Amino acid sequence: MNNKTLVVLTGPQGSGNHLWSKILSLHQDVFGWKTLLDNYWEAHRFSEPFAEYWKDPTLLHKFDWSQSQYYFTSISIPLGIKTQGTKWCPNVEQFCSNAQDLGIDTKVIVIGRDQNILHNQQTRIREESTTRHFLDQLPKLNNPTFLSYELLYLYKQEYLKTLDIGIPVAWYDERVNEILELDANSKYIGYVKDNPLDDGNKTGVPFPWNPNHPDAKKPILKDTDHAYDEGSKRCC
Repeated sequence: MNNKTLVVLTGPQGSGNHLWSKILSLHQDVFGWKTLLDNYWEAHRFSEPFAEYWKDPTLLHKFDWSQSQYYFTSISIPLGIKTQGTKWCPNVEQFCSNAQDLGIDTKVIVIGRDQNILHNQQTRIREESTTRHFLDQLPKLNNPTFLSYELLYLYKQEYLKTLDIGIPVAWYDERVNEILELDANSKYIGYVKDNPLDDGNKTGVPFPWNPNHPDAKKPILKDTDHAYDEGSKRCC
């Protein structure tokens, strides 16, 4: 078992589990969710290579650890839907502990996404906000590395180059561009025509209030006294 590394990726439902699973399974030396590379989406319970071991981590000793030096697995917390009787919370701490007992160097990766998008996505699909279940487990995870859904889409290969997570990352693979071609966040974003802060940005007038708060008091406006404000006559 020497020199074996297992990266365990986890996060709230809807935070990009499938997206990151594709990215981190690209490298030829990584034993990961390879079948997902041929499909836009697959059910975790049917095709993720470690699915049965997530149900019962004590069975990890039966897994064939001779297949690679680097392994990758992912899980959302929770899985399933309460009203359908399928909701359950995988125990990441136990899974990692069982792998470590086998001599596997185990590293935890935590993924995240905008909290408002998570709430909307979970409510639509899972019928409730479920992030609380992941937050319950987060303090128990040993020294996790955090990855950002938004930074992945914004910086793409440049972001992937910076990742030091214990397994090789194929940032150079041409499939990265295909995977990141369409940002799934876009369907949740609506254009904001204007905002009270716009005038402040243009003139430099300070805001003693929060214009995004519905009960905020109106500001006491004053003329700008900064030489380089966009709205100043003295602007360069």
